[in-house]
Amino acid sequence: MKKTITTWVGLIILAMISTAAVSHLAIIKYSVKKIDTKWYVVNERNRPLPIEANRNDNIEWTAEGSDMVFQFPQELSVYFTKEDGSFVGEGYYIEVRDGDKLKLKVKNDAPLGRYVYSVLVKKDDTYAEGSSPPVLIIR
Repeated sequence: MKKTITTWVGLIILAMISTAAVSHLAIIKYSVKKIDTKWYVVNERNRPLPIEANRNDNIEWTAEGSDMVFQFPQELSVYFTKEDGSFVGEGYYIEVRDGDKLKLKVKNDAPLGRYVYSVLVKKDDTYAEGSSPPVLIIR
């Protein structure tokens, strides 16, 4: 009986630690949309600030008003996996349809640094601005 109680207490503690470890991971949400006459990469408060992410954070961009092409300075697999942890591919860019979300997870071994990326807005054949240009900081 004592061994069973000890086992259950151990399992409960392990579950609490696992939940705490998962709950600190951020989901960082940005949108790409037209404000007045320009396209911007903006946070949830419509501010064009750099994205600051930690390793293992999830980043979500929503394409609003046009199909878009996100291009990164190196292959996507250097920085990201898919949200579920699976392989994202070897390309430098990824296309997102109007209204869809690009959901990527920063790899646990992603190189730390400040990276400029671009977002081509197909509808107007122009690039979105962010913190001019859009910046991703992995810290």
